[in-house]
Amino acid sequence: MILIGGVFPALLLGMGTVIMKLSLRAGISLPLYLVFVGLSIFCYGIVFAFQSGMKEVTLSGGLFAFLMGLSWSTAIYCMSYGISVLKMPVSVIAPLTNSNAIVAVILGAIVFSEWKDLNLLKVFIGTMLIVLGGIIVSSSIRTT
Repeated sequence: MILIGGVFPALLLGMGTVIMKLSLRAGISLPLYLVFVGLSIFCYGIVFAFQSGMKEVTLSGGLFAFLMGLSWSTAIYCMSYGISVLKMPVSVIAPLTNSNAIVAVILGAIVFSEWKDLNLLKVFIGTMLIVLGGIIVSSSIRTT
């Protein structure tokens, strides 16, 4: 359960950031980068939709999925802009963007009332460690 829900996504998203930089270094424009990423997601979704048997979709479910896609693709665009145009190294981008866990925990606690099941002291300590880790790793670049 932890492997599929946590470890594999962490490994794949980390590899994805490196692959993003490889793609941008290979000379693709940012808009076309998003098109190719979107195309791969579309194909992946089509394969799994047919493999598992199409499920029903509701208007609100589709809208939330669309909003998630907008959120994610905007984040990916910002990351790719930072890497390609601003020349930010992966070692700075990755720890900053992976602090998204803090946002997800806070929003999940509010939107889904998950705060009732959380040890808020541990959440606070974890948040501080994530922030501190992001600061330390992203500031590790030598500026000589």
